[in-house]
Amino acid sequence: MAIRSGGVLAILAFCLAFGNATAQTSNPSAAAEEPESIRSATVLTIHGKIAAVDESAKSVTLEANGKRVTFKVDNPYNLKAVKAGDPVVVRYYEVVSVRKKKAEEQVPSVSLKEGITTARSGTPGAVAQQQATVLVKVVEVDPANGTITLKGPDGSVEKVKARDPRNLAHVKAGDELVVTVSRATAIAIEKEAAG
Repeated sequence: MAIRSGGVLAILAFCLAFGNATAQTSNPSAAAEEPESIRSATVLTIHGKIAAVDESAKSVTLEANGKRVTFKVDNPYNLKAVKAGDPVVVRYYEVVSVRKKKAEEQVPSVSLKEGITTARSGTPGAVAQQQATVLVKVVEVDPANGTITLKGPDGSVEKVKARDPRNLAHVKAGDELVVTVSRATAIAIEKEAAG
């Protein structure tokens, strides 16, 4: 997974636009405090079916919305437990968090982690996950226009508009922000409810 600074800055703009709902508390006096981080989460669910199973190639072809995608399957149990026509549900999860770098904290400018877990028994399926962490620097905050200018790890600078300008009150020029994007794709065979 390649990380480009412009993409990271766009992710930050996306996160700033969603606000700090997970950082808010029910205590009105605490709402004015600076949140530890700003987070947003997205879940996309796609319903489809298994179009083909190729045990010799160790692959499964999924079909949803008229499109087909073929996946390599390492766990032979998963191949033997499914057949063409079985319903499948694919869930895509993305969580983005932005927080200030803590004093004396060591954060690499870009960090990537990946992993795939397959089902060992029970319903066949798999989860593939990726996590990218990027350190960006705040160059300028313009509350009047609701924008923030950021410098990426490659030195590129980009101005982004926050859809929720209240989040800009928590940052100032010179702050370093840690942007973490966690993505997971879960594939499972699920019986669809009769409807």
